[in-house]
Amino acid sequence: MKKSESFIENRIKWKASQYNLPNERVFLFEGLDKQKRAQYMRQISREKTGKIVLLFTDSEDNWTAVGTKMIIGYDGERMNSISLDEIQRSTSKSFYELQFMVPKSQKRIQKELECELLIIDKRGNKKVFITDKGSDFFALFNIVLMLSRLCNND
Repeated sequence: MKKSESFIENRIKWKASQYNLPNERVFLFEGLDKQKRAQYMRQISREKTGKIVLLFTDSEDNWTAVGTKMIIGYDGERMNSISLDEIQRSTSKSFYELQFMVPKSQKRIQKELECELLIIDKRGNKKVFITDKGSDFFALFNIVLMLSRLCNND
C-alpha cells in the first residue's frame, strides 16, 4: 500500500514532537517566513522532494531538509539527496568510520558531538546529512529510520 504524502507528513511531525521539535535549530518548514522558504526552494525541486516538512540546521551553510519523498542536504559546498524508498541503512558517519575504516584503538565516538548522518542507498552509495550535534542528530536519525521503514515496506 502506497502511503499518501499527508500521511508521511503527519508521521514526520509526530516523530519530531517526540524529540521536542521544532527548536532553535530545527524548524517546521511551513513555519518559516515566505522569504526563507523561497531561499531553500530555489535549491530543491518540490516535484522530486515532496512537501518539505522539517529543516535541520547547524549554520546558514549546513542544513538538511526532510520531505515526504526525499531527504535533501547541503554541506556548504554541495547538495546531497536520497529518495526515502532508496534508503538501505543509516548510521552516524563516525560510527561507520569506526566500524569499517579506522582501527578501533585510534578513535572513540562521543555521542553528544555526533552531527553527520550517513545514509547508504540500495546501490551502496553513501551520502552525509548534517545537523546540529547531540539531540538534533538523534532526532534526525530516528526520523530517517522511521521513514525508511514506512517507505520500504509497501
